[in-house]
Amino acid sequence: MGRRAVSSLPAIFLAPLLVCVLLVSPSSLGQSSASPEGPGEEWELPEQHMIFLKGDEQSPFLDRNWSVLTGEPLGRAEFTRTSSSLSPNLIDIQSAPLSEALRFEGNITVQLFASLESSNDGCRVSNVLPGTAGAETSFTVSLSLGTSTVLTNAVTNSMAMEESFLLAHLFTVQASDVNVTLAPGDMISLKVDVQHDCLQSGVLWWGSFDARTGIVLEGEILDPSLEVVLDSNRMARVQFTPLSPWGADDFDWQVLQIVGPMDWDEMIHENGDEDQRVDHFEIPHSVMIGDANRTVRVWSSEKPLEPGKYMIDGCFVLTDQNPGDTCHVVGVLRFEVPEDKDPLLGGFWAAILVPLSIIGWIGFSVREATLPLPAYAVIVLLAIAALGPASHLPDIDTEANGGRGAAPAFVLISHGSDEVSISLNELLDGSDAVVIGLFQAGSPYAEHQRGDFESAMIVMEREVSFVQIATGSDLKAVNIDGHAEIINESWPLLLDEADSSTGLGLPSGPTDAVIVVDPAGFVTSWSPGTMSSEEIKQAVESGIRGSGNSPLDLISMLFSFTLLPLFILSLPSGREKEPEADMNPFAGSIMTTLAASTGFSIWAIPVSLMAFLGLSQSWLFVEILLSLVLTYHGISVLTSGKIVEIEFASSFVHSKIPDEYANWRGVGDFNKDAYLGLWLAWLAWIGMPYLIPQGVGAVSLSGTFGMLLSVFLMLAFVLSAGLTVSLARAISAIPGAISVSLGRISMGIRPRAWGIATAVFGLWMSASLLVLASQTGL
Repeated sequence: MGRRAVSSLPAIFLAPLLVCVLLVSPSSLGQSSASPEGPGEEWELPEQHMIFLKGDEQSPFLDRNWSVLTGEPLGRAEFTRTSSSLSPNLIDIQSAPLSEALRFEGNITVQLFASLESSNDGCRVSNVLPGTAGAETSFTVSLSLGTSTVLTNAVTNSMAMEESFLLAHLFTVQASDVNVTLAPGDMISLKVDVQHDCLQSGVLWWGSFDARTGIVLEGEILDPSLEVVLDSNRMARVQFTPLSPWGADDFDWQVLQIVGPMDWDEMIHENGDEDQRVDHFEIPHSVMIGDANRTVRVWSSEKPLEPGKYMIDGCFVLTDQNPGDTCHVVGVLRFEVPEDKDPLLGGFWAAILVPLSIIGWIGFSVREATLPLPAYAVIVLLAIAALGPASHLPDIDTEANGGRGAAPAFVLISHGSDEVSISLNELLDGSDAVVIGLFQAGSPYAEHQRGDFESAMIVMEREVSFVQIATGSDLKAVNIDGHAEIINESWPLLLDEADSSTGLGLPSGPTDAVIVVDPAGFVTSWSPGTMSSEEIKQAVESGIRGSGNSPLDLISMLFSFTLLPLFILSLPSGREKEPEADMNPFAGSIMTTLAASTGFSIWAIPVSLMAFLGLSQSWLFVEILLSLVLTYHGISVLTSGKIVEIEFASSFVHSKIPDEYANWRGVGDFNKDAYLGLWLAWLAWIGMPYLIPQGVGAVSLSGTFGMLLSVFLMLAFVLSAGLTVSLARAISAIPGAISVSLGRISMGIRPRAWGIATAVFGLWMSASLLVLASQTGL
């Protein structure tokens, strides 16, 4: 007895603990398993699926639609005691062929609703003794799924009927643990015979809300899927594949929402605040053909998503479920919109590298000769000033999603049986602009662009070519057949290359966008998704006028960080003599403007000519050449203190001016101002790379007077460059003696230090453009 008491003590203390564990553990486990922990897809599907008997007695059929009809059912098959003996068969039909394969594991029930013609107790009264034959009704059912027989002459429950169709009796027979596989094209066969031993006539009912005669499948038969595709602009495309053995029409309606940003564990159906519901979808924006020719319903977000975690919260209505319920299937897709990928080398590193290179060169030069400290202070200021243009240098990005400012020289196959090739040159020929509608196959923006293009054609007063290009990695011609029929050859519909090279060559990348191209082939404006007709009109007009690039932009750059180095380079190296009595009192400004205009022209005129000659379609190659020339100019100034072609051109212009002016300002000082004009051209290219190509080259190809207007614009740009340098020199001279002193002691070292910066600019631009060319092509 003592031992038992002692041995029971641990159990007494452990029992409450065990109870607590049993009570707490399941709930805690349930909570942890219910909380999402990362991206993924979850579905809540019905446990039962219906196949209904429909039609009339002469032509019954099997259908997946739950009838909303109330009252007397449309379908009926009458039977009597005599007919059940002589001709017992009521139903012998097959379903429509399956659209998809079906692997089914579960239970199958055939349910039949039957009654007497009218309510009476004749059958029950005639069967006073329970179990005695003579008044009961039953059905014999045979059911096959494809080549697999599930039920063979299986008998339902038997009963003496007494109600009418208002309270029809339910007869059932079940097959348990069914395991069958059906292939596409297989059919479901149903045969129903009756055994009716009552003198009162009976009716098998079907086709109403209550009389749901048919087949009940308890198991999984649906396999829907949700997918979200993010383009390079973070626009979300939601794709829903309504996979059912009987086809996509099983999914009758849907409501989807993009909800977020939010944490993973908050991503539960119907969760989320109102301000987190980013987008709401119902009617598909478009329908595309996916893998295995399956229907895919597509929606696209109205605007880009911010980086963060989101869910697609979907509620779907099925045709075979109770129509009184508004959500038969719940689907939740959790996904993350990543931050923009960091480039291989961001422009930030260029901003560090340029001043470090200058300061490093100072340290190296100190070992050979020492200059006064103020001279080094000027170079440090120059290094700091170089941060301005360095901040405008492009990233070196190995995963760039789009090109720069010129449209690629595409030659693409048009959609259709003729497969005609159409090039950008053909579209530009005789046009003031080309409007490109870029879209991914199945995207709703193809239709949005169509509407905007048609509206733009009405309001447009210029010769404009419109074209749509289908792009993307999953491009299939079949997915744009419908869109081709809608536009009905109103404009060309082209297919991008398999590697989406045309889309990659455009600033938007291979995604939904509208791009307006000016007469020279440069991109005037572009917008994700689509662009309204008024925006298209404004962009076309802007392209004809140089895309907003004006000679005044050069002067306005004086108030930006881009031209900061120009002020340091403009420091005077001595006091300027007053003009002679017979000379123009503004001779100094005039000579500076002329020299700087010369230096600027040496760069600007060839660039504008290349744009005029149609090299825009290889402009990335042109820019690579320009960056190499920039590198050469920097190295040349660093090593020899001069650039041969600048010296030659500037000296030539100096020799043509009147002698009194040439003697008053020598060729050396004149050349210094020419260099300032050249540096202005390079700094403008870094900050505004299409100032001259679009501001002059594109205008020359627009309209009847484009050529003449471009000549005047070129002169205006050249004059504006000269005035900009003249103003920069005047501003640099404001401190007076301090400027002269700093300019004089740094006179020899300043150009060479700037040569270092210029060489780094050129090398960085070359690397960035070569990497971009490796992805988009030249």
